Amino acid sequence: MVALLAACGGGGGGSGGLSLSSGGSGKPEVAAGKTLGADARNGSYRVYAANGTQQQLAVDFDAGSYTMTDNLGLAESGTFSEDFTEPGTYVFASSRITTAANTSRFRVTTDAIVGAFPFQTAYSSPAAYAAQPFIAARDFVTDAALLDSDYNRLGITRNGAGASDSQILSMRVSGTGTTLEICLDNVVYRIALCPATSKRTYTIAADIDSAWVATNIADAADTVRFRMARIGGQNVYLAAGTSPTAPATQLLRIGLPDSSNWPTTRGIGASTTGSWGSNLIDTANSVRTATSTDGTYGTLTMPIGGTFPLPPEGIRTVNSGGANSYFAMQNGLLSVVVGSRNPNTQGYIQINLIDTGTAPNARNGRYKVYATNGTRQTLALNLDSKRYEMTDETGTVASGSFAEDAAEAGSFVFDSSRITSPANTARFRLATDTVVGSFPFAVAQVTPASYGVRPFVASRALVKTQAALDGVYNRLGINLTATTGDSSITQIQIANGGATLYLCNDNGIYRIDNCPAASLRTYTVSAGPTVDTWHIVSVTNPSDNGNFGIARIGGENVYLGAGVSSSTPTISQFRIGLPERSTWPTIAARGGATNGSWGGTSIDAVNYARAQVLPDGTTATLSATLGSMGTIGPLNMRAATFGGTAFHFASQSSKLFAMVGSRNPATAGALEIGLID
Repeated sequence: MVALLAACGGGGGGSGGLSLSSGGSGKPEVAAGKTLGADARNGSYRVYAANGTQQQLAVDFDAGSYTMTDNLGLAESGTFSEDFTEPGTYVFASSRITTAANTSRFRVTTDAIVGAFPFQTAYSSPAAYAAQPFIAARDFVTDAALLDSDYNRLGITRNGAGASDSQILSMRVSGTGTTLEICLDNVVYRIALCPATSKRTYTIAADIDSAWVATNIADAADTVRFRMARIGGQNVYLAAGTSPTAPATQLLRIGLPDSSNWPTTRGIGASTTGSWGSNLIDTANSVRTATSTDGTYGTLTMPIGGTFPLPPEGIRTVNSGGANSYFAMQNGLLSVVVGSRNPNTQGYIQINLIDTGTAPNARNGRYKVYATNGTRQTLALNLDSKRYEMTDETGTVASGSFAEDAAEAGSFVFDSSRITSPANTARFRLATDTVVGSFPFAVAQVTPASYGVRPFVASRALVKTQAALDGVYNRLGINLTATTGDSSITQIQIANGGATLYLCNDNGIYRIDNCPAASLRTYTVSAGPTVDTWHIVSVTNPSDNGNFGIARIGGENVYLGAGVSSSTPTISQFRIGLPERSTWPTIAARGGATNGSWGGTSIDAVNYARAQVLPDGTTATLSATLGSMGTIGPLNMRAATFGGTAFHFASQSSKLFAMVGSRNPATAGALEIGLID
């Protein structure tokens, strides 16, 4: 294990001396402390930021306002509000934030704040801003005797050349706060086992503003300026600023008391990649679930290493055998993860405030909605408080509560002032990273706005790697004007590493490999307006274009599209494509339809049956016979005959069932989407 640690060891910067210095230039001189007011959290806090600066944060929870004053005295003020999907997390509003998702937010404990803010990127000129982690405190040790302890210290370094580095080491304060010893070695040793040649010894003296200055007994130019915060009844070592021995270097250092105690914890906080989320750490794994600034959501699980004879007991390796490896420490209130000293991870830090309450429902969060009225929206859910927000493309928010349907386990009913019908058929069901349901959306193309309950599919697991788009999909869709509806039934293929889309545009429904040459349309696929949407353009008719996404639902790709027709703005469109496969299992699903109904659907090899409730309160039972699409048609599609000449066409995946009416005036524009039980 020594060799494994050696590549990640104690040195912190480009040269020995600067790796130990916290810097002292440009520190805010406004005293941190509390403000008399209705909320005990109000007041000013000293900020230690991942861009290597000390700043000052003043917060007023009564007014919902803040001021962040940087190390040069420049202030950024604004408001903050609680994120209802994650109670206890507050979101900074700032003109500096231009990313798709605002991950600048914070959480609070007694006399401390942990979060992310759009700080200036170190040494950027002209100034550029990015969400970066910070830890802030306002209660500091001023009695030298209370400094004594063995500590583990993790940190990062930024320099003017744009390089970053990490530091992982142990240290000791002793002699009633008069002596500091640091183990600076390529191996991470516990301080008691540090080789004599790797140990640096400093004398400690009190400085102004609750700070301390340590001076190397062998090199007076090597100084360490730090504060010791009291957070959760424990000492937390904090240092940030410009190195006195390397003025073009800024750094952040965080130290926690060494301890063999390693509880299972769930921390919430930010990382230097800009992500915000939770990190569940136990003795086996680190599970990071987070939203990035590009709006994508994901989970990363990495193994935790155990304790070894030489390293400190309070530091664990994370993914030590992988290309991206890290070190972690925690004290029951804070968890800190820093990248090892290799090009993939050096300079990375993640700072979390541990949540000691009941873990929230894992399904809470934000989902990207593809609605059958032809719009893309955002659905925010809190399954604990039973609240939702549906935000449309113009920023209009429809919010309210929802309740579980006592008569239909797993279904939740939206409460909305938009619903005026005798029966409320607006509801939803959930699968992993997926919501399927119906909501009172604005009716497509109608002015002034009126509302009707229509189906939707929402995901927070959309594909953002082009090569992962490839597949054959049975695509069902509808085209809506203010007064009419039409249907679209075809098979498509995305191929060539996601670069090409083929579509069979024919009055017959063919498998893509059987499509008549004259009916085969070819589109190029490129990156769309967001990181998880994709743009298609016809190679023969550039006006034929649009955007789509691929959601991962039940371990499979599902094609989703919603928007206004590129060639005819008076038409709104919706598309859903389920993967081609040869199996057709018996299933039961629940979901909505464009007639406003909600119900349960069951299908087997040859039968379709649905029991539904309509908005007017009436109920109906529907049945149909299912037939295959023949030798040239899609394998994962069936023609549903309800009697007469009107057909519907159905397809299914491991988690979704969809059926659309044929292009017949009696059925065109009718669509049903259900989540399979």
